[in-house]
Amino acid sequence: MLQDRQLLPPKEKSIQSNAWLLAKWIVTLLILSYIYATFQKEQKGVRDIGVVLHSIFILPNRFVLGILFFLVPINWMLESLKWKFLAQKAVSLDFREAFRSTLAGLAVGVAVPAQLGDTLGRITSLRSDKRLKTLGAALVSNGIQFYISVLGGTLGWLLASTLPFSPPYDVMMEFLLVLIVLGGIGVGIFRRKITGWPAKRQWAIKFKENIQVINLYTGRDLTLALGLGALRYAVFVAQFALALSLFDLPIPFLNLIRCVSLILLAKTLLPAINVLGDLGLREFTALLVFEPYGLASEKIIAATFLIWLINILGPLLVGVFLIWKHQWNARYE
Repeated sequence: MLQDRQLLPPKEKSIQSNAWLLAKWIVTLLILSYIYATFQKEQKGVRDIGVVLHSIFILPNRFVLGILFFLVPINWMLESLKWKFLAQKAVSLDFREAFRSTLAGLAVGVAVPAQLGDTLGRITSLRSDKRLKTLGAALVSNGIQFYISVLGGTLGWLLASTLPFSPPYDVMMEFLLVLIVLGGIGVGIFRRKITGWPAKRQWAIKFKENIQVINLYTGRDLTLALGLGALRYAVFVAQFALALSLFDLPIPFLNLIRCVSLILLAKTLLPAINVLGDLGLREFTALLVFEPYGLASEKIIAATFLIWLINILGPLLVGVFLIWKHQWNARYE
């Protein structure tokens, strides 16, 4: 496969190579800092958490633990399928490349705020000279997952009669959530008009060109992508609820699912905090959601830590490996 970079002068090739190497080091160091800070944050209660975690790794729990670990690749495979389905409207890619770019996006997403890192990681890891044309696909993919999480959290909120919030704040939150849900439907219906705004500045023109793939999606395409997003959400909710069930919490399983939907809702609506402390945000929200039940805090924290270990840390480390393995080029032919 001939690569345009091979035709560049040696000096330009060297600058490009060094810039890519520097970017890898920066992202890797930020990711390692994130992991280190996460474990440091847990250090105060690490003995209690360790004791609780050790208590669940027993023979009677082997079936539930097996399902937990089995659902990890299913979770990221569903996300990769959604990404492949949406991105292939702009570029040609197979499932393997989609899976690789999804994990690369997860890794870069830790280092760069909000969804910007995830989008950058996915796009730059694609082996195509038209990779920027997938920007619209990345926005739609992340937008769908955001919408599904808010929709699930809205249902959980409307059924949550035990949350410690006063009526005015409860009504305000319900109004905001319903507004987001209805707004998402409006964006889907009027997507072509939204992407058809007149652009005058050069950056706006370029951005508009790179999101035009959105206009290629039919209602059936978006419905299928929503279905994949909903399946992935269901898998993650099931994982979290199963992890909580290991700690013998005296709560019906359906109530566990409702509580998990609220934890994921907070994680979705607070992306800025999520970047600096994904686990810390989940722990804080979990403690708040489960407060009315009077549960032991170390069990709740241990459950969130377990989910983070198997569902985020493992794929994150794979993503770092893939970033170093990937040799980025300006163009591919």
